[in-house]
Amino acid sequence: MQNISSYSTQFQEGQDGSSNGSRKMGKRMKWSKFGRNALATVVSLGMGLGITACSRDYVVAFLYVASSGSSTGLINAYEVDYQVGALVQMPTSPVDTGFRNPVAIAATSNGKFVYVVHRDDSKIVEYAVGTDGKLYGQNSYDAIGGTYPVALSVTPDNKFVYVLNTYQSGYSPASVGPGSISVFKITSDTDGSLTAQPSLTVKIGNNPVGVVTSTYNNFVYVVEQDGNANSKNLLGFSHDANGALTTLPGTTLGNNSTTFTSGYYSGVTASAIVEDPRSRFLYVTDRDSSQVIGYTLGSTGVPALISSSPWSTGLRPLAATVDPRGYYLYVANYSANNVSAFVIDQATGALTGSAASSSTSVGTGPQSITIEPALGKYMFTANFLDNTTSGLQLDSHNGSLKSIQNTPFATSSRPSAAVAVANGAHATQTVNP
Repeated sequence: MQNISSYSTQFQEGQDGSSNGSRKMGKRMKWSKFGRNALATVVSLGMGLGITACSRDYVVAFLYVASSGSSTGLINAYEVDYQVGALVQMPTSPVDTGFRNPVAIAATSNGKFVYVVHRDDSKIVEYAVGTDGKLYGQNSYDAIGGTYPVALSVTPDNKFVYVLNTYQSGYSPASVGPGSISVFKITSDTDGSLTAQPSLTVKIGNNPVGVVTSTYNNFVYVVEQDGNANSKNLLGFSHDANGALTTLPGTTLGNNSTTFTSGYYSGVTASAIVEDPRSRFLYVTDRDSSQVIGYTLGSTGVPALISSSPWSTGLRPLAATVDPRGYYLYVANYSANNVSAFVIDQATGALTGSAASSSTSVGTGPQSITIEPALGKYMFTANFLDNTTSGLQLDSHNGSLKSIQNTPFATSSRPSAAVAVANGAHATQTVNP
């Protein structure tokens, strides 16, 4: 474990936010001039969703967007406006991560800690989220059990972090081979520190790209781009109280070396994976076939293909998310520069395109997508090719999308990943299984 206090000096400046207070107030007063009726509608929506937020607190959430275009990684930090979802960049933003090429970012479910994966340096950096939303550097960790990490997922109980590595130990870009899953235990509730569990490393197949952990069950799902002729590159695991992974029926890891792994059908080239918040359905995007494939999970956790899938998306889907209530699936289409919206059938998991807006334009090359978990209605995409973050507002009645005020927002070069956490004054939405 490496302490990164040397990177934290810049985080301490302006902690009270006084340097830009008048600027923020001017923006907020401008945004609030949309009438008492509209304000009442926003408050009414919040009450209808069971949110116990104070409408006078104009910051509903914080958004963090990692970018990889400089010599070391940067994290752009924003406040999300309660009324219209517009972004205000924090005065200490962007934050220098100290390592190269951040490609994935995830937060604990309580919104207190953020972890950033850096591919080129095989590092995970840990940040504490201040009550003001600013990030405070804690520690950095090696991706034990592999190199060139590309994705991570935090278990909803905030006990473990699973990291996908492009290569197992002994392989590299000069000697291409299969990947692995590293296991980290979150050892402290107060500082979010991690302890690597090298003995629990799992060796998998080639080119892992996505991982998700179940909300209500001890299941972990991984997608890879193995070149398997049967396209069975969705892998399923259960984890025990120590974080150790065991394959689910139907997932085979071969000899844990160069043999292809095999799991469940995942299309031609799987690119992203997401689970609904009730742990009933799983969705995988297929990059090269421009489609999304759906599965039911059941009590065993074994994915069962939904008979009506796949469903068409825009060109080259690279990221997906489900709204916090589990009603809608959204897919970011990298080459179409838009977001596809789907309604999730609550009984079967089948998808239908949102009649109101089946696709909505965003910036160029959307590579990541996230929804703030407080109101659950403001969505953001990190647009890799035009150095922006797009903001959209979803309609809770039909899943349709519209651009929010002042979008797109400037972001450091090559934004690659995004995550949002609720402001402490606003409740995080949860749903029962």
